[in-house]
Amino acid sequence: MSKTSKKAAAEARRAKIEEMRKAQRARDRRNRIITMTLSALIVGGLLGWGGYAINSANEKEEQQAAAAKKPVRGEKTWDAKKLGRNHVQTAVEYPMNPPVGGDHNKAWMTCDGTVYNKPIANENAVHSLEHGAVWVTYCRAPRLRSWGPPARGA
Repeated sequence: MSKTSKKAAAEARRAKIEEMRKAQRARDRRNRIITMTLSALIVGGLLGWGGYAINSANEKEEQQAAAAKKPVRGEKTWDAKKLGRNHVQTAVEYPMNPPVGGDHNKAWMTCDGTVYNKPIANENAVHSLEHGAVWVTYCRAPRLRSWGPPARGA
């Protein structure tokens, strides 16, 4: 091989290598653009979904808070200061039925889950309410029986 042909072959090799490097740089650039674009879309999607989820949760909490503030149909309130809290030996005429508070007998009812089959005096039940008991009243025995077996002491 002559010097010229060696130079031409080397030049052709360099040109081919440069062409391959140029193609590789183009592929690298394209892959970088695709990676960055997909990454940006994923991050944007996650941020958007996160914002939507937080907004939905906030709206749900606001709806629940609004529902909790909404008055219950038939609910009544009584001023405890006007009802009185004295122990009395006589019957008391309460302004509501069942009574929610007021003057009451000094003896209170058993508050351990006992179900009474006969009516109890309002004055005794009101004393139990004063101490934090929950008083469930009912009108007819069939309703009580539909609840299942009675609690202790029935």
